[in-house]
Amino acid sequence: MFFITGISTFTWVLLAYVSLHLGHDYIGMLKDLSLNSTVLVHHISPERDFVLRVREVFLIVGSFALFIEISKAATANSFGATETLLSFVVAIIFVVMFFMVSWAQNATFLILGMMSLIDATGGFIIELNAARRDINIK
Repeated sequence: MFFITGISTFTWVLLAYVSLHLGHDYIGMLKDLSLNSTVLVHHISPERDFVLRVREVFLIVGSFALFIEISKAATANSFGATETLLSFVVAIIFVVMFFMVSWAQNATFLILGMMSLIDATGGFIIELNAARRDINIK
């Protein structure tokens, strides 16, 4: 249960993104997969197609991860300082990788990093408000 509630969901998103780019040599099914790979094509009309690529799937998964993390922070019964600290570490890793790694310098990774930073600051703000209510300072 620790891997679901104790670890930030953005950790899994970051690991999936890194494995997409570094796993070509080690994981056979990732050999032909890139951010531009098409996942789904739906023909809406003869002149319009709905195309879903891997990069959009990452953004959709990142949106769900942000929802899960904010709802975990809002409904937690105990003060989860370690989880907030891990969220900040993951957000810092996103920022550092965006500036230092060439394959991470794209809009998808930037948006995922911003979502991770929103998760970390949102969790911190929610925990501060919960701690203030528990102490009842007047």
